[in-house]
Amino acid sequence: MKRTVNFGYIGAGPRGQRDLKEGMIMEGCRIVALCDPYQDLLQEAMAIVGDPQVKSYTDYRDLLRDPEVEAVMIAVEPENNAQLVCEALEAGKHVQCEVPLAFSLEDCWRIVLTVEKTGLKFQMAEQARYYPFFQTWGKMARRGDFGKFLFAEGEYLHGMTEDRYWQDSETGKRLSLAQAKNNPKAKKSRFWEMNHPILYLPHELSPILHVLDDRVSKVSCMATRKQSYKYDWFPQSDIELAIMQTEKDVLLRVAAGFTVQTIARASTGCHWYRFMGTEGSFETNRSNSDQMKLWLANSHMADPAEAMWAYSAYDTPPEALASGHNGTDYYPTAHFIQSILDDKTPPMDVYLAVETAAPAIMAVKSIEQGGACLTVPDFRPGPLRRKGEQPSPDIMQAKG
Repeated sequence: MKRTVNFGYIGAGPRGQRDLKEGMIMEGCRIVALCDPYQDLLQEAMAIVGDPQVKSYTDYRDLLRDPEVEAVMIAVEPENNAQLVCEALEAGKHVQCEVPLAFSLEDCWRIVLTVEKTGLKFQMAEQARYYPFFQTWGKMARRGDFGKFLFAEGEYLHGMTEDRYWQDSETGKRLSLAQAKNNPKAKKSRFWEMNHPILYLPHELSPILHVLDDRVSKVSCMATRKQSYKYDWFPQSDIELAIMQTEKDVLLRVAAGFTVQTIARASTGCHWYRFMGTEGSFETNRSNSDQMKLWLANSHMADPAEAMWAYSAYDTPPEALASGHNGTDYYPTAHFIQSILDDKTPPMDVYLAVETAAPAIMAVKSIEQGGACLTVPDFRPGPLRRKGEQPSPDIMQAKG
């Protein structure tokens, strides 16, 4: 690369610190500023960088006013994404943010319109689509090996321990339930704000829609009771399950849950995926003693073939292997930087980002309406809405 991009990092919690470590080894990334309202977390981040020339801020607005910052990496609670993303874009900064993108249609539209009006680069840092098997399956799908896709499934069932639900209001550190009880400094974590697990679907929908080259158009969703069976003090469903239909007439079954413990698989963690087409099918492994499976109808296969796709690509750059999720966290940021340098659209642009968020938001609305089948808005410019134009109420809510 001929030049670097000056980055400011907003959010120095566990995920933000991981992003920071990746930025430090990323070619083309120059870290010039850090921000977090918690002094303890900010000092930890400054220690990670180890560069006294890097500026530190406790107010993100001060970082956005810094003329040296060209782009920002945002790793905050998802309910705060829209505010920070839009303010950063309006301040003239390119933006990459962590998942999920947003928890409301209004926030999705706000981000889309701000990106369209500013013309700046925006990307959501979703890494599951970079698993080598998704890249391989996508190539096979585009070649027609699986025929017409009919059905796909995705699950994110990831039991969280008690210390993920509380944090110290002064330091931002995680607290166990015992530490949080009768503690005036204890506050609820982001899992309380994300009041439906189905809202956390980017790691399912992003790779699935990448392989299908499609978007979700309709959603129906149901949930277990609004009170965890695992943690009797947590007023949320243990599992929520949605049935979706895409524009290209593919049916999806996607599920999410964060309280009940499940097997963490060596190849995909707590995620599981399956695809079925008219000419073949493939799926990831169900357990650590299982293997991924591939079946092609016209290849004289009497049974699915077991396959061992690696979690990291064989051609992953050495510096990428130090990043999270076995190297896949490297790719979103690397491609985001390259999109700025080359003035191109990032791979996970604003439309692909909202197409992972809006179906989950509509799934919540479906639960609230007893499983009703609801239409998902189309956020892309078209005959009914020009780029940068405010959508009509009917388009915004996918009515009519």
